[in-house]
Amino acid sequence: MSCLFCRIVAGTAPANLVLEAPGAVAFLDAFPSARPHVLVVPRTHAPTLVDLPDEELAGLFQAVKQVQQRVTAVFEPLGFHVGWNHGYAAGQRVDHLHVHVLPRYADGGRGVQTLGSGADRTALDELAAKLRGS
Repeated sequence: MSCLFCRIVAGTAPANLVLEAPGAVAFLDAFPSARPHVLVVPRTHAPTLVDLPDEELAGLFQAVKQVQQRVTAVFEPLGFHVGWNHGYAAGQRVDHLHVHVLPRYADGGRGVQTLGSGADRTALDELAAKLRGS
């Protein structure tokens, strides 16, 4: 088994586990960006969210919710960034879907919107129509 996160799920690679749920496993990130920086991974290998079978989505996001509840109870953060990098171009470096749970402790944090480079706001109707398929 070459996938690091699959090995963590199987218990054959070391990790600082914080939750073992039916649909997912959560552990501390080895290269943390926050205290604590938790990764939540589905038990099934899926490179991205669109690869994860629909019937496994609930288990993954229930585990994300449980992790947030535990982090809130223990560390009392003011907020969270919760999300994932989808594909190498977006910063995904392990080819197994993983949700980052990053608690924040200061007011006025920058949201995920700051990751983008901006877009033309005049074409919103056209973009929405394309996404609707009309």
